[in-house]
Amino acid sequence: MDLYLKIATQIQNFFKYESRDLPLEMAGKVVRVDVSIPQLEPLTWLARQTADVKTYWCDRQGQFTVAGIGSIDTITGHVPIDYPIIFGQLRQKLSPLFPHVRYYGGIGFDRDLWLDPSWQLFGNYRFVMPRFEIWTDGTETFFACNFIANRLSPQWLQALDRILVELRQLDFTQQEVAIDPPLKISRTDQPNWNEWQHNVNLALAKFSTLQLEKIVLARRSTLTFSTDLQPQLLLLLLQAQNQSSYHFCFQIDAHTAFIGTSPERLYARQNRVLKTEAIAGTRPRSHLADIDRQLGADLHDSLKDLHEHQLVVNNLRTILTELCHTVEIDPAATILKLHKVQHLYTQCLGTLTADLTDAEILPKLHPTPAVGGFPRTQALALIRELEPFERGWYAAPVGWVGSDSVEFAVAIRSGLVDRDRLLLFAGAGIVAGSQAAAEWAEIESKIRHFTDLFAAPLEVTAIRAHRSPLEQ
Repeated sequence: MDLYLKIATQIQNFFKYESRDLPLEMAGKVVRVDVSIPQLEPLTWLARQTADVKTYWCDRQGQFTVAGIGSIDTITGHVPIDYPIIFGQLRQKLSPLFPHVRYYGGIGFDRDLWLDPSWQLFGNYRFVMPRFEIWTDGTETFFACNFIANRLSPQWLQALDRILVELRQLDFTQQEVAIDPPLKISRTDQPNWNEWQHNVNLALAKFSTLQLEKIVLARRSTLTFSTDLQPQLLLLLLQAQNQSSYHFCFQIDAHTAFIGTSPERLYARQNRVLKTEAIAGTRPRSHLADIDRQLGADLHDSLKDLHEHQLVVNNLRTILTELCHTVEIDPAATILKLHKVQHLYTQCLGTLTADLTDAEILPKLHPTPAVGGFPRTQALALIRELEPFERGWYAAPVGWVGSDSVEFAVAIRSGLVDRDRLLLFAGAGIVAGSQAAAEWAEIESKIRHFTDLFAAPLEVTAIRAHRSPLEQ
């Protein structure tokens, strides 16, 4: 049977017959039709579509991937961030009867700042419920259609007609996607090298007066290209080279998207089980095995990096003890090896006490000392003073929210696509003894997974994403 006909038939059957069994309390909530389909790579499929609004999310193990088209509901705002309001809005249309219905998006790094023009379309928070999704659970592939339940409305069957028209516009071909990285024509860094030296030295000078132990200072590098960028094609290149990472793309319109390949989970919650982790301390990777092992050993033995990492672990221990009645934390840090860099890594697990909500959990965990500093209040105040740009969604929580589960990554290793510009963001942890040159080099290592794509001609005729499980 033709794939369009198979999907359309199941959607029609739901509208005309199966929807009669929906309980009355589902009126106004999102319902869903899932159709099992032959294997289809979600990101490649998404890149072929012509829609302006696109959403992509892939978890770190590659066990759950979704590519979304359009939006049936968007929760967004340019007001200062209020977590109870945000999560209250998100949960209004969700129901445990449809556990795979999820909003995808993010919340700005700093809850008190208004956003600069580069981030205006994203708002201080923005979550999208896609109209159509291709999603995989690691073994099977499904097509999903989301819509608002309102069977008693006279427009119910008219909504079906609109959905079938939109469905007809989707491309289900299996053709490969040709990718030619665009030509980079310029790069600017903000702050530049001299300004970076000044900021690092000024921050270190204020450690004693502000009682700071760590501050994470970031840099924005703006790359300009000869043509407009295509976000999903760029993410395909990144995904192929960066395993054991979250991959995301939140495309707001035809020209604007936030993309990234973050290794770091902020937290995941399934009912009362909470998972989080500490990732701090960085060394580059080497293609020579002996040198790569030496770099990892140097990281594992570095007093400066171990101190920086332990600040994050101690902070998480304090927070989890407050939130959970049982807490398990790895006794020692291990080395997390990614494609371009390696980090110190510690896994944390807790069982939440009753009645805690995500509106209470998220602001406890974000921002972590790994992206903000410690103590948090003093570090954030100094970041606002020293950084010459607003972070927007960089280092912020991005992910999905379901009826009784969530997952958020920390949006590091990320970039903002704005037509022919790519704004890259990365930070370095400044602690006592830090040197400006070494921290500048660390940031260069962190943005290499982007910049190396444009360092030399590269021709990719077909991209398929392959991920290996994170070693934990």
